[in-house]
Amino acid sequence: MRITTRIVFGMALVGMLSGTHRLVAQDAAGEGWTNLLDKDFTGWAFHLTKEGNDNDGTYAIKDGVMTCTGKPSGYVYSEKVYSKFTLQLELMFERPEKLEDDAKFRGNSGVLIHVADKNALNVWPRSVEIQGMHRQTGLILPIPRSLKCGRTYDKEAFAKAIKPVGQWNAIEIEVNGGDMTIKLNGTVVSTVSDCELTEGPIAFQSEGAPTRWRNIRIKEK
Repeated sequence: MRITTRIVFGMALVGMLSGTHRLVAQDAAGEGWTNLLDKDFTGWAFHLTKEGNDNDGTYAIKDGVMTCTGKPSGYVYSEKVYSKFTLQLELMFERPEKLEDDAKFRGNSGVLIHVADKNALNVWPRSVEIQGMHRQTGLILPIPRSLKCGRTYDKEAFAKAIKPVGQWNAIEIEVNGGDMTIKLNGTVVSTVSDCELTEGPIAFQSEGAPTRWRNIRIKEK
């Protein structure tokens, strides 16, 4: 009888846990978030070098993490166009073994918002770049520089928020057409206002350094 009771209790517990898991999944889906680039590149395209070569090992996805070798320069971009949304992600650069001073690390990458004409500045498209370079994470770079776009950057907030090279940094980009607010590890570090670009695809850069991305998700408004 005791064995039977334990079996029944165990089955009930499994049922409760699996039910809880389903409820959590349903709650997450109900919040309106959509995971991006955690399984494959369906719905995404590539532009590598000015010739726009396809992906040949530069980007890969494994166990929910997108990796990038950093070479050649270019980007992976969504086929879907976005205008008003919140984008969340975590970014990490692989830490060189001999790196002693993070300020000297030149690893670079970034997120491109409202992607438009290709090769507007070398390989980079007309867009608003949210800088991913470790020394300036969150800095706003209009592409090309003549792009009309109001912007701010809080260096002190950045210095307090950034985590060391080799650790994950969380970035949140809230976009309302031509206005944006960028948070680094929960702290506002930059803003964009009255940008002439108000919609377009999203892109993630390959820019010279081995990079990892995870927990990329978007909520449209």
